[in-house]
Amino acid sequence: MKKGIFAGFVAFLLLWGAVFAVVYVLSRGLPSLKLIERYKPPLATEVFDRNGVPIYQFYIERRSSVSLRKVPKNLINAFIALEDRKFYEHWGIYLPGILRALYVDLTRGRVAQGASTITQQLARNMFLTQKRNLKRKIREAVLAVRIERAFSKDQILERYLNQIYFGHGVYGVEAASRYYFGKSVSELNLAECAMLAAIPRSPLLYSPYRNFERARRRQKLVLRIMKEGGFITDAEMREALETPIVLAGPREEKVEGIAPYFLDMVRKYVIQRYGEDFLYTSGGKIYTTLDLELQKIAEAAVDSFLDLYEEEYDLEPKKADYVRDTLNPPQYLQGALVAMDPYTGEIRALVGGRDYDDSKFNRVTQMRRQPGSAFKPFVYTAAIDNGYNPSDILMDVPLALRIPGVEELWYPENYDGRYLGPITLRRALALSRNLATAHLILELGPSVVAEYARKMGIESPVPPYPSIALGSPTLSLLEITRAYAPIANLGSRVDPYFVSRIEDPEGRVLEENFPKVVQVLDSSTAYIMIDMLKSVIEEGTGRLAWMTYGLQGAMAGKTGTTNEYRDTWFIGFSPTLLAGVWVGFDSLRTITEGAVGARFALPIWATFMREAGAVDTLTDFPIPEGVAWAEVCSQTGMLATPYCPVTRMEIFKVDNIPTVSCTLHTGSEWRKEWKQFKKLEEGYLRGVR
Repeated sequence: MKKGIFAGFVAFLLLWGAVFAVVYVLSRGLPSLKLIERYKPPLATEVFDRNGVPIYQFYIERRSSVSLRKVPKNLINAFIALEDRKFYEHWGIYLPGILRALYVDLTRGRVAQGASTITQQLARNMFLTQKRNLKRKIREAVLAVRIERAFSKDQILERYLNQIYFGHGVYGVEAASRYYFGKSVSELNLAECAMLAAIPRSPLLYSPYRNFERARRRQKLVLRIMKEGGFITDAEMREALETPIVLAGPREEKVEGIAPYFLDMVRKYVIQRYGEDFLYTSGGKIYTTLDLELQKIAEAAVDSFLDLYEEEYDLEPKKADYVRDTLNPPQYLQGALVAMDPYTGEIRALVGGRDYDDSKFNRVTQMRRQPGSAFKPFVYTAAIDNGYNPSDILMDVPLALRIPGVEELWYPENYDGRYLGPITLRRALALSRNLATAHLILELGPSVVAEYARKMGIESPVPPYPSIALGSPTLSLLEITRAYAPIANLGSRVDPYFVSRIEDPEGRVLEENFPKVVQVLDSSTAYIMIDMLKSVIEEGTGRLAWMTYGLQGAMAGKTGTTNEYRDTWFIGFSPTLLAGVWVGFDSLRTITEGAVGARFALPIWATFMREAGAVDTLTDFPIPEGVAWAEVCSQTGMLATPYCPVTRMEIFKVDNIPTVSCTLHTGSEWRKEWKQFKKLEEGYLRGVR
């Protein structure tokens, strides 16, 4: 008898020794308590626009963390009722459940029964695989016990709710709530809580986006289990069953529909400063300067007009039915737009190209092209700042120039091949007269103009040659648009930026950016240039902005076109917004005969500014001190006499107002020259550039 008891005792010890040995061997390599305590799941880093609207997430797993106190009690109870009613009683594993599952598994000859507690599920989701076998179950149980030693029940529950998978790449109850219902988890009602709790058992089967009726049946089961467990009353269950479920609507797995080129800039910026781990796994927050509504307007304007140009000018359509060469740039017509706050440099909208999937090349920041006449404002700014007046006379007549390093003489020409003779600075800029501008840069000196371009924001090389007057330097759309800001904001150069603030997951500010502003122009110079660039739109090459596209209010800008109609530009601004547009081919080929900035780039700009509400009749540019108006003769630029046939109120610096009256119109006679001059001018305007 004693021998039998002793033998049984020895057998018992050997059995448990074997069990512990197996457990010990299988648990080797499991994370320690310290590692468990430090574990953080990969969280999506969210990107916001300037108004706090979420626009994108960078993630390996689409996940947002939420504290337990923000999770509705009904959702907590739904998971406990469904997954682990003894959660607050066990120590990581529930032995009766394990024995029951073991019996089922042995009788069926395979691992079929789950019996995992919430803690075991957390252990599996955090550190183990989803493979079903006895080895994993043992490791899962050991790890669950360790987790119970490391955390309180509420901490375990919080981690579980933030870790669980809901399908469609979505992890955690907060991300799932936003994905399925379009709102924070804290706003869910009982019916929605039950629907959410129904999904994790099998997201492929129970996702309401895949099979709503099946998900609805599963939700009803969850509600019945909650009622049977005493978590809700019969009345609450019935009310929840009658509550309609309104889904947010499925979204693309990759959010590349809005501002892909802008987001690519954000991605590179953050990786350079904080690394890839921060961007894809930290759960941080990136606040940008982008205005989501303006971005949508910008993308729509670019897309719609480029489609229109392809149809109108019989260009190769973007949607052509052929296999594109992925090693070479797309051959269809391209366009780009950037808009910024002229006072701060904050980028409000950015369209880097027509199709990000086809070409990641950013035509706002990476492309360098000649801006043509869009460069002329730097010439005229230098002139005004050095004592010229808008009414001063230039000569729109032929000339020949020698360019260093070039054998042949350079013969600049006007777009229309005509010469207007004497012409004021204002009219020369408004009508984009090349020869008059070339004469002006010779008077100023090319090095002076190059220096003004640099201090206003041009960072690319600007060689001090006369040809820069007509836009020979190669520039990016961003830098030339940025260089108009000192005109638009009365004299200050601004540095463009697109990230305003970066926070870590706890809300600590890692980086905060502010406008960098440097005064580079006298405010009176800038305002006179604003007034002259208004004339481009009111009576010059940019007049289609109001004639065709209905813009009414304070606005100024300049067209640009390069040789052989390869590039078309328009850079313009209102008192609140500065925007630049480029249209052309990546391959530097002719767009079409007669393709000019006024007809290809300006329509996009005007439509964008109109739809953005950036131009109105109630807001004008602020008038600084140091300017005054005087009536001058439109033909000579001198102070008007009673006999001048056409006059205008012209703006001057107060210390530079003309003192000499018109010497041409000294009597009541009308001169034939004036009529011929107007005839030439009107002929030119029929082919606006």
